[in-house]
Amino acid sequence: MSNKFGYNFYKILIIMFFVFITIELSGFEPKATDFINSYQYELYRSWLSAEKLDGDFPAGFTGKKVVRCFKDENGREINVEYDWQNWKITSQRENIPLLFYIDDELKIKSYINFLERFIYRLNCNDKMFIFDLVDHDKIILEYKGQTGESALDLIWEDRPVPRIKLHPVELITNADTLGFKLTSGKMDEFKILFPQVYNMKEIISGIREREFAKSVEIIPPIIEPEKEIVKPQIEDLSLAEYIRNYFETPPRRELLHNKIKDIHKFLTQEFPNHSISNEQNIWHLEIDKFEDKLNGNISLKVEINADMVNIFSQNNIELEGKTIKLGTDNIDMSSLTETEISVIANYIPQLIYEHRAIGSKLMNFLLIHDEAASTLIVYSDKRELYETDSYSDILLLLSEYWQDRTVYFGIDNFKKVNGTIEFKGFLAARSQTGSCDLAEIFFHVSKEYMIDLVMIILHPAEDIKR
Repeated sequence: MSNKFGYNFYKILIIMFFVFITIELSGFEPKATDFINSYQYELYRSWLSAEKLDGDFPAGFTGKKVVRCFKDENGREINVEYDWQNWKITSQRENIPLLFYIDDELKIKSYINFLERFIYRLNCNDKMFIFDLVDHDKIILEYKGQTGESALDLIWEDRPVPRIKLHPVELITNADTLGFKLTSGKMDEFKILFPQVYNMKEIISGIREREFAKSVEIIPPIIEPEKEIVKPQIEDLSLAEYIRNYFETPPRRELLHNKIKDIHKFLTQEFPNHSISNEQNIWHLEIDKFEDKLNGNISLKVEINADMVNIFSQNNIELEGKTIKLGTDNIDMSSLTETEISVIANYIPQLIYEHRAIGSKLMNFLLIHDEAASTLIVYSDKRELYETDSYSDILLLLSEYWQDRTVYFGIDNFKKVNGTIEFKGFLAARSQTGSCDLAEIFFHVSKEYMIDLVMIILHPAEDIKR
């Protein structure tokens, strides 16, 4: 990537600063018209009616939320935040104590936001609200040996009335799963787990859709439902036409952890052209290189539990000097320092196998790169440019179109540009007829050594339908 390219690449980012002035008003009491819909208003009333609380304290206002403090009969403080947009309350949360510091690099603030919504609804009078919040296809609940809806039923039955008083919440991280352990003095511990194949934008979007569907129109809705647009069938489109039609609505990830019963059968169905071997739940998928250059091999670690399966990238790298060896891949990192290599090398296998799994359901397990500003440039009969703040959306989009294709991917060309690190990837998606869509992928690495910018230059096979 030239210096000129690097400079232009930076221009796609626009840094915006928002300055919010906090205002304090005494005794703020939301009215029905202060809520975005009747569902949020009824949620507010259900929470407020669960216990006699003193709320006659100043409320803090910013451009994004209202913060209120309540006290129960014992003088215990309960802090609630109302998120709002255009001066309408869109969601409600109850602050919870944490055992850990929220590091922005972990990107867990949105998960804490969900936990706070969960506790707020657990402290309501009406069971409906907590059950509406949780989508068991995307979130895993564990309590007293139960999971899913059974666990939620038990949590509701065992919750202290009128209010659960939490001990500090503990963070749990395990490969592709981010989770939290919650305890109180009067309940067994329960866990809320987020497989990272799902991002919070999709979860929150689903919550909003369910709430609007249940909302009685006593309050005019602020957001009008979009008219359904009938799109052409994917199989009738070339890759360029498909991206043109579906870029704004990429496919969602599928949660498969509790749906796979036979690993060998699953991998054989998804990778029919690979040879598959297994030794102590380390699985190797191997195939001849594409034009003796690009590799398509994948190594996986599989964990099988009583009720779910986890599949991870096998981190089987070797370091020889400043060259990373990953199976038959050799990646030259001679332009980097040893410190830079030691950090970046940790996610190289994940990055490579994530791309080689495009077009298969395996990618639902390996997909982790989400919040990276990304640009997609498609060269067909004309040059088209697309931008998004989610690299995973682009990978999901391509994966949907490249079903039944064999994908090869490799990286090289690590170098320093303007004091930061950039590297390049090459990708080929070969169809059963032998035609190939090709892509060059440019990755930019932040000062914290994480991928924060991606540019894909895609060269589809001309006018070939899926």
